[in-house]
Amino acid sequence: MAQHDPAPRLETYPVWDPAVRICHWGLVGLFVWLAISGHFGWRPSLHLWAGYALLAVLLFRLAWGICGSDSARFSRMLTSLASIGPTLKNLTARQPGHAAGHNPLGAAAVLLMLALLLAQSVTGLFFESWGEVRGPLAERVTRDTAVFLSDLHGLLLWPLLAVVAVHVLAGLYHRVWKHENRLGAIFLHGRLQLPADPALRRMGAGRALLAGLGALAAVLLLAWWGPAA
Repeated sequence: MAQHDPAPRLETYPVWDPAVRICHWGLVGLFVWLAISGHFGWRPSLHLWAGYALLAVLLFRLAWGICGSDSARFSRMLTSLASIGPTLKNLTARQPGHAAGHNPLGAAAVLLMLALLLAQSVTGLFFESWGEVRGPLAERVTRDTAVFLSDLHGLLLWPLLAVVAVHVLAGLYHRVWKHENRLGAIFLHGRLQLPADPALRRMGAGRALLAGLGALAAVLLLAWWGPAA
């Protein structure tokens, strides 16, 4: 009779640091408000300032993806994409994948979402006209360019919503089918059950604070310098 290998002993290890989790909450909250207010035309001035806030969070996330904790780094995500084939083959297995962070499919979704959010934020800076509100850089390009980027800003919402929906459904799929609570980990406690300590480097709060202040300063400078005199 064939013998099955025993299930690996699992322990709970910290994976996602507070900076990443706070960033996720910021992106979710701001994106929901921006998507709703933009679609229904609510509060243009508040939409603009929420867009500034989203851009600041994105700039922080980009910086943290370069110099932050291991589980947040883009280099780690890009490297994991080489294993996307085996991940697809094991997608229907009713057992956790035990990835110490985003699995290759999750990494691809995160990179695509961040790219679309950044494109959405940048095109919003050139928004031609919404009542009395204009993007801060609208007057620094030709009107044709501003109109084109304004149209693109509206169109980008739909692929972004599709990617977000797939990402949320994937998290629910992992919770229900694969018995792996990744949504709770990325938004709440940051811990995953793994067969071995992933030994991930976690950067301190000081570095996160510097990255956050740098992102905030960049956006404030844009808000002050952007509008043409």
